[in-house]
Amino acid sequence: MPAQNNDHIFPLQGSRLTLVPVEARDIDCVAAFFGDVTELYYYLPDVLLPRNRHQLDAMMKDWNDGVNNFAFACRLDDQTIGLVTLADLDPFSGNAELGIMLASASFRKKGYAREAIGLILDYAFGELRLHRLFVRVAPENHASTRLFESFGFQKEGRIRDAMRRGDGYVDLLLYGLLEDEYRQAKQNDAVFCSNGNQSCMDKD
Repeated sequence: MPAQNNDHIFPLQGSRLTLVPVEARDIDCVAAFFGDVTELYYYLPDVLLPRNRHQLDAMMKDWNDGVNNFAFACRLDDQTIGLVTLADLDPFSGNAELGIMLASASFRKKGYAREAIGLILDYAFGELRLHRLFVRVAPENHASTRLFESFGFQKEGRIRDAMRRGDGYVDLLLYGLLEDEYRQAKQNDAVFCSNGNQSCMDKD
């Protein structure tokens, strides 16, 4: 069963990023993201997106209810550049869904997503003692599939017509990572960007 009440370990500190539980100050970052239709194309799985600040605040409360859903701000030099989420956490089975978003394309291909995922994996499998994390990814989102596969996530299947897009439906790919697979990947520090080396900074 996952450990509880681990807020004392925050912030989670990487070589460049700091992860902290999301606060009101981080909402502006999210508002800009959800206001950009281009950025939303790959965003999953939410279909009903917030249209105003009140709806956005309500969505953030759902994402960060402190019981089964947790949201963390990714900060670079005190600037919020994205969010990482653990959703639908099942404390009995030790399962949760992992999600990540970066606020704009300017933060991509610099290793920030990789660093943030490495930090949250350490937290999820370390402090929370989870057994399994899973992600859902659009099949055409090759950058994300490569990123998660590099951490040891295994493709578990395809969820047919899982999300509505426009007048039709699209499939999602399901990837999962078990605790022992995480431990094996963790042996390769380069994957987790723990040292902030240049090869990591050039990746997604």
